[in-house]
Amino acid sequence: MVIKLQLKFDAEQQHQLHAIDSVTRLFEGLHRQEKTLMLQAEIVPNLPKFETLNVNWLYDNLRFIQEDNKIKVSALGQIDVDDGMVLEGAGMESWRYPSFTVEMETGTGKTYAYLRSIHELRQQYGFSKFVVVVPSIAIYEGVIKNFEITKDHFAALYGNETINLTKYDSARISQLRSFASSTFVEILVMTIASFNKASGRTRNNLYKPSEKLPGERLPYQYIQETRPILILDEPQNMESKLAKEALRTLHPLFALRYSATHRTSPNLVYRLSPFDAYRLNLVKKIQVFGVTEKENFNQPFLALQSIQIYADKKPTCKVRTYITDGSRTKESELTLKQGEDLYEKTKRKAHRGGYQVADINAAQKFLEFKNGIRLQTQETIGPSRPEIFRVQIRTAIKQHMAMQFKMLRKEIKVLSLFFIDRVANYVEEDGIIKTIFEEEYLQLQKQYPFFEKLDVKEVQGSYFAKNKPKKGEAEGEAIDTEGKNKPQREAEKAAFNLIMRDKEKLLSFEEKTCFIFAHSALKEGWDNPNVFQICTLNQTVSEVKKRQEIGRGLRLAVDQTGERIFDDDVNVLSVIANESYESYASRLQTEYEEDGLAAPPKITNAARKKAKRNEVIFTQNRAFQDFWDKLRKQTDYQIHVDTSELIEHCINRINNRTTPQATITVERGEFVMTDYKIELASLGEENCKLKITIADTLGNSQERILNCKKNTDLGKELKDEVLRNYKIVEILSEGETPSVQFGNGEKLVKGSRIQFQSQKGQNVKEKATLAPGQTYPVPNIIDRAAKETGLTRPTINKIFKGLSDRKKNSIFGNPEGFSGIFITEIQNELADHIAERIEFKISPVVQDDEVNLEDLFPAEKEYPQKELVDGSPAGLYDQIQIDSDEESRFVCDYLNEDQDVVFYFKFPPTFKINFPRIIGNYNPDWGIARIGEDGEVTLELVRETKGGEDIAKLRFPHEKRKVICAEKHFKALGIDYRVVMAKPGWWRPGAVLPNQDEMF
Repeated sequence: MVIKLQLKFDAEQQHQLHAIDSVTRLFEGLHRQEKTLMLQAEIVPNLPKFETLNVNWLYDNLRFIQEDNKIKVSALGQIDVDDGMVLEGAGMESWRYPSFTVEMETGTGKTYAYLRSIHELRQQYGFSKFVVVVPSIAIYEGVIKNFEITKDHFAALYGNETINLTKYDSARISQLRSFASSTFVEILVMTIASFNKASGRTRNNLYKPSEKLPGERLPYQYIQETRPILILDEPQNMESKLAKEALRTLHPLFALRYSATHRTSPNLVYRLSPFDAYRLNLVKKIQVFGVTEKENFNQPFLALQSIQIYADKKPTCKVRTYITDGSRTKESELTLKQGEDLYEKTKRKAHRGGYQVADINAAQKFLEFKNGIRLQTQETIGPSRPEIFRVQIRTAIKQHMAMQFKMLRKEIKVLSLFFIDRVANYVEEDGIIKTIFEEEYLQLQKQYPFFEKLDVKEVQGSYFAKNKPKKGEAEGEAIDTEGKNKPQREAEKAAFNLIMRDKEKLLSFEEKTCFIFAHSALKEGWDNPNVFQICTLNQTVSEVKKRQEIGRGLRLAVDQTGERIFDDDVNVLSVIANESYESYASRLQTEYEEDGLAAPPKITNAARKKAKRNEVIFTQNRAFQDFWDKLRKQTDYQIHVDTSELIEHCINRINNRTTPQATITVERGEFVMTDYKIELASLGEENCKLKITIADTLGNSQERILNCKKNTDLGKELKDEVLRNYKIVEILSEGETPSVQFGNGEKLVKGSRIQFQSQKGQNVKEKATLAPGQTYPVPNIIDRAAKETGLTRPTINKIFKGLSDRKKNSIFGNPEGFSGIFITEIQNELADHIAERIEFKISPVVQDDEVNLEDLFPAEKEYPQKELVDGSPAGLYDQIQIDSDEESRFVCDYLNEDQDVVFYFKFPPTFKINFPRIIGNYNPDWGIARIGEDGEVTLELVRETKGGEDIAKLRFPHEKRKVICAEKHFKALGIDYRVVMAKPGWWRPGAVLPNQDEMF
């Protein structure tokens, strides 16, 4: 029986926990919203209708989080809020709400982070209504898939909390009643296109009356009344005026925005940059195979890349073609304006006569020349480049097969993804890409036993959106572009369903498909952890953003058990680009700079020389084998907890911390009603005077007399969005009933008036003040602390009882603030206590999973995106990977120059020493053997290179604890260990550990 592969998730990924904590801390101090009293309610909201979150309290929390996360604090001195009108046709009100931004590099688990944040917001604050809004079908399916594969994982973490996901479907509109009335956690997933039209013939079903939802409410009002929390996935694609109005129409309490490539970042709470992801080994390293058709300019080509629109001048366009520069011909990007002659810019005979720009049409997205040649955006004139394609495909297949051979022992299936810009090049019977792929595969498969028996038809998979088949056709026609009309969008949805739902199947060796060909179907919203090769088979240099392109393969790989693999030698993404390495690397670097991000190290040229192992040391040096016989031994540890001392230290730490004063978190809000009256004061042949009176429930009022003519827009004249659809389209001064006609269908005649009301939502009506001595309900802090620290309830109880009366009483003024300090200080003291008292001894049990030196130190290592320095004859490799200037000095000035060094190596990241969970596992830096001062004894040394030797001054407390535990571990093995700098005497035996009380 075939066991279905299931992806596994690590609940202790620190970068994800940090992102989740940064979100939940925004609401620190808010008391849990209990839903038990709402069992019979028709609508169960996140907050009652007339309550709103205090913006001053939110800003204070935001500021503390930004300071902790090294994010520049907003210069506004207040929360950034979105404020404006809802969709025309859905109401005459405005709505305001704050958004908070989380920036996480592609492949680091942002969907996991926001799904888990939903659980935490429920657990800590009682929030229950969430709407996930996405810009595309791809991401829609991805969210649903992620919810399904993480459901059991979260159920185990959160005590089987009931959480329901509703896939919004306009044909099943009655689902909204269940969403609104449920007391459980409810997640509604919607595309922005499903609710961004509230008027006209094409308005969404969400805004239409439905017999499936009888009653006074329209479907969208069920969502509104829940005061939902919006989760915006890839919000940079939802920043148009229409999209913003659609989001406001849902009446959100607040929004959480998640992306790697934000255009704007209101109220940024957490950032995991590409550099951070690289530094923390959270994504694959990247190497590039550059393939170019050098000096072959005989086949002309011309590609329209984009059209630029300006407010004050005619549009321009960017094209890519060959130009002659002196005696040299090269491929280049040019900007063309109306009337310009392409020949004047390229000096190419092929462009002489007729290549003057006749039209740049921004609306229909085409460029036309006087000779009648027309190019659509992203269209290319010129034949495919078969030779470049062939080299790219051969390189991709060869790299794939070599990688699969390497991964077989680790039970990892390798996938390759090919991006093509013309579907016909693959799907047609004589499609050039498919033909070349099959020819090259058949040539190469004989060299790799794994592929020898795999038929070329079995290993290919293609995902292209297709139109519905016409009458008499077996299947629809593949389309080149993203779905712009309804049949095309339906085709996209069908293709993406297949991709998203087969993610685990693609990872299994049971499924033969491993080479995937795709067009627009596989970009934003799809990825697979085992994509190791990405090949871009485009007519011209791909204008898809490089970050978006590599994002499809950045995730860390998984094996056949679904376990994530953290081996640097495994996690390498190879990009086979149809441009030079230098060009690709430069473009990628420019994108990071344009996005204002700290870039990771420059991607590696795949042609760079690999580091080679010193076989004399590895296979013949007895001292090396003896050293590893010690290093591979397992140790057991014992922790001698002095409960009385632990309790005493915890009490002292907590008593010395200040409990934050309670702040007002929820205020009484109101909906400010504004009354509008429009009256016809006088009427001429071509103009009129209108009297407009505006008064609101706060007592504000104004009256304006406007001189108007045809096309006068009242909204623009009065700078009031409520009047946005009151544009005069006709003035009738003759006839029985002279009148003024507006574009929205309203008619104004003498003696009558147009009158309506608008409302403004989520405005604070009255400022609440903190009453002296005010108290709040106290949660079960003893149980919570026991669960989060692992200590017993009696021990936690003794710590609490030992606190000063003043400290204990502070819990009533701010229960959440007190709980946070209470638990954090116990955790820190417990970690210090364990590090101080842990003892190691060699385990008598021989481990089955013995360290395999061939896996740790393969014959060749690539080290993509890593800095290398030359080694010496004593180095295990001829090139040594280093992570800092301190390491570079240590290798170059000391290890390489010291004639008494017998051998040295850097421990690979996969070599981990198991320490208690509260301390964290440890990866040492350097293993070294050196002749001692007596000239005979070989010293076996493990050295940690830091910026200083005083471990009490290390930047992070967890680093100090790991060093203390490491010294005890290696002492049990009989190996000398200490922290060193690049300076003389680094090899001398370690000193006695410093006094623990001074350290901690």
